[in-house]
Amino acid sequence: MSDRVAKFPLQQIALAFFGLALLPLSVQAQYKGDHIPGFLGLEAGTQAPPGLYVGNLVWIYPTSTVNDNAGHNINLLAPITTTATIPLVNVVTNYKILGGRLGGSIAFPFMQNRIELNSLDVNTGFSYTDMFGGVSLGWNLKRADVTAGYNLYIPTGHYTHGATDNTGLGMWGNEVFAGTTVHLDQKKTWSAAAVFSAEFHTDKKGTNIRVGDLGTIEGGLGKTFYKKVSGPIPMIMNVGAAGYAQFKMSGDSGSDIPPALRGLKDHVFGLGPEFNIFIPKPRLTFLVRYEPEFGARNRSQGQTILISLAWVAKSFVKAPP
Repeated sequence: MSDRVAKFPLQQIALAFFGLALLPLSVQAQYKGDHIPGFLGLEAGTQAPPGLYVGNLVWIYPTSTVNDNAGHNINLLAPITTTATIPLVNVVTNYKILGGRLGGSIAFPFMQNRIELNSLDVNTGFSYTDMFGGVSLGWNLKRADVTAGYNLYIPTGHYTHGATDNTGLGMWGNEVFAGTTVHLDQKKTWSAAAVFSAEFHTDKKGTNIRVGDLGTIEGGLGKTFYKKVSGPIPMIMNVGAAGYAQFKMSGDSGSDIPPALRGLKDHVFGLGPEFNIFIPKPRLTFLVRYEPEFGARNRSQGQTILISLAWVAKSFVKAPP
């Protein structure tokens, strides 16, 4: 009798220890992709008018929570804020392929505390991270705009497997996307937009770890206001709700991931307000977007804050005959 009593608490302790050990590992097994959700919002499916654009995005992501596979919060003692500043050059030409205007972009991002795993054990200074660029096509229909394209993520940031000071993710990423902005009224003052992106990765540098295929949906519902100013182009303001959903379409894989943790899939949602304004005389667009996250599984859950300023360096819009 005493032997059975002695074994029972030992079994309980062993099971409890195993469960506690497995829980954080199951969270950490989910690796981040290159696509940071929340970069697109209102009128996400609309390509900019022909021109050369130069701008900068500031992305701020504070978080102190990682959610497990059941959605339970693991509140961590030390919150972390990931910050990025991303100089960006974008061009939209008048050259057409399949009736859509050809565009291209390239970004040179710098980031602090880049999260690779869904663990907050990172500590990096403000450093150059993985750059990206892409090409796009854009169509303007009577009551809708359509865009489609391809992005390439290049592992230009520092990466060493297992380190906590990595500034990059150590992998190449290929992404295809397509989306639309639908104008809900004849005057095009109300719009609903959505863009779907699918991202695929190579193995991480020096490892047999491949991040699962990633799907991201971004968009929003907004109202456009026009204000007459001196000159032919009015001031344009957009206000509305922007949101995103990001999810693994396949689990992380590779021999360097513990077998018990393979195949898990993460997802997260974000929703919040956006305001942007185009001021014609200095040819500047200012945008601010705030999207608190919810419903996270196997990943961090925080708040997405995006602030951007873009300048129309050169317009390629052709004057009407």
